[in-house]
Order: sequence, then C-alpha cells, then structure tokens
Amino acid sequence: MSQTGATRGRPPDPDIELRVLEATLELYGEVGWARLNLDIVARRAKVGKAALYRRWPTKEDLMAAVFAARAPSPQSLDTGALRGDLLAVAIDMIERLFSPDGLAFMRAHVEAKIYPELIGNSVEKLRREQTDIGRQIVLRGIDRGELPAGTSPALILDAISGTIQHHFLATPNDRLAEFEAESHQYAERVVDFILAAAKYRPVVGPAS
Repeated sequence: MSQTGATRGRPPDPDIELRVLEATLELYGEVGWARLNLDIVARRAKVGKAALYRRWPTKEDLMAAVFAARAPSPQSLDTGALRGDLLAVAIDMIERLFSPDGLAFMRAHVEAKIYPELIGNSVEKLRREQTDIGRQIVLRGIDRGELPAGTSPALILDAISGTIQHHFLATPNDRLAEFEAESHQYAERVVDFILAAAKYRPVVGPAS
C-alpha cells in the first residue's frame, strides 16, 4: 500500500469518547430513555454516526459506558475518620445533584425500575460501587470504635442519601441557589444528626 493510500481518510478523533459520553448524558437528562437514540447523540456530539455505532452498537452499550465513566473513586472518600468520610460522601452527593449530570442520574435510578432489562444492570452496577464505598467507610468506623458493633451501614447511608435527595427535590427552584451556597453547612448538619442517632464516638488522636 502506498503512503498516500495509508493516510487516506479521516484522521482519528482523540476526543470522540468524551464528547459522546457528555452528549449522551446531557440528552438523556433532557429526553429520557424512551426518546434517546444514537442518531441524535451523534448530532449533539458532532461525530459521524459510523464512528459512534462502531464503538457503541446500541444505546444500552452507550449508557453502560456513561455510567462506568462516572463511577466514584474510593480513594477520594477516605479522610481517616468516620465523620470526615461521611461528610465527603454527603458533599460529593450534593455537588453531583447540582452538576449538569445531577438530574440525569436521578432520572436513571427511576427509569432503571421502569426499564430493568435495558438500563437496570448498568444503574445497579453503579449503585453497587457507590454502596460498597459507603459500606467500607462505615465498617472502618466500627473497627476504629467510632460506632457500636452491629451498626447497619445501609441505614447510615440511606439516611444520608435519602435526606439529601429529598431536601434537593423539595427545595423550591427559586431557593436552590441558596441551598447550593450553604451546601457544606447543610451536609455537616445532616451527618452530625445521623451520627448522633447512631451513638457516634469520635476517635481520640490526630484522626479525629
């Protein structure tokens, strides 16, 4: 093959994956699963349909890639103390809700119940990863003596996530900016209230 023939065609697009995943999540947040399709994703991401279909043959494949790319990092939520860890979880949750992706992920958790055979597995995988991180945080706290033995990680995590999500949804739109501005203080109040109910005992020493 000649050098001219070898270089013929469109050069590789190094940003295609990032653009497609961002466009997919943005569109999903706007139109939901039923109206999402690869053609409109290609137009929004400004990529060729052939290139998109080559990488993600179905929208199930594409949404699975979106959720995998948004998986949390365990290292980012290890402060060395239970209160700090849970506060990091709460703040991260609030920041995600206020991010451009926030409502899309809330929609995904609802639609996973409606279309379990289509996106249920992908959403469940992301939920398990998030839950495993939270469970490790609570179990570390029990091991350090910050919580009584037998404390339920699920109840602690459900109380934090449920309280934050309910507050976000119940806050009128004209007061969301106020909530966002005071989100760290709100996260502290939520975490401290739940830890007090769980009989939290701070560790003594530098980690406390």
